[in-house]
Amino acid sequence: MLNTIFATKMEMSQAWSEDGKRLPITKLKVSENLVISKKETQDKQTTFEIGYGQKKLKNVNKPLREQIKKSGFSFGVKQIEGVKLVGEENPESALIVGSVVSLADVLAVGDVVEIQGSTKGRGFAGAMKRHGFHGGPKTHGQSDRARAVGSIGSGTTPGRIWKGKRMPGRYGQETKTVAGLVVVYIDEKNNELWVNGPVPGFNSSVVRIIKTGSTKEIKLNLGLLGLVKSEPQAAEVVEESKS
Repeated sequence: MLNTIFATKMEMSQAWSEDGKRLPITKLKVSENLVISKKETQDKQTTFEIGYGQKKLKNVNKPLREQIKKSGFSFGVKQIEGVKLVGEENPESALIVGSVVSLADVLAVGDVVEIQGSTKGRGFAGAMKRHGFHGGPKTHGQSDRARAVGSIGSGTTPGRIWKGKRMPGRYGQETKTVAGLVVVYIDEKNNELWVNGPVPGFNSSVVRIIKTGSTKEIKLNLGLLGLVKSEPQAAEVVEESKS
């Protein structure tokens, strides 16, 4: 079965459970995931290439353009990722090249998922921001070195800086995975799902959602969010007796 789907991060919000607990919510938009090709790996496992994000076919490089055309699609994709099937003896019966994977095919309310994305780029950052150093003392005449790294060498032996020393440098733009998130709401009409927690990446970035196979029940107060319209109570009709 397919346990992976790609989505676009929208925004963070909040919701309330039925017992009154406030939950942080991340909203994700799931567009069509296109099955572009199928490949056999060295360990004799079948990997399907999934395309996500539409773009004009003419803006795709020629080798990929021809591959997309053979799959039967008339538009291009922004990115392609490989996905392995889990627990399928006959992969051909599960996915077909040229088919489309929708949100309902993979996820349901209550599924525990892992979400993988690229963190926000912070540019060139110092050691305090990048690694969490507490800084140097502000006493003994040291007034302009409070945020400096401090000593980085080891003296005569080894006479150099150890490889991997935590120092200032580029911060962010790293692949991170957040585990233990639960799908708390799915809007099949708008292809939108909500998970209870933060997701790596900036808004409009593409993330990979991996279903772990576990489930957890978190009931949202949908009436408080305005997602379920309360039925109007029938007015009682009182017939006045004619005197």
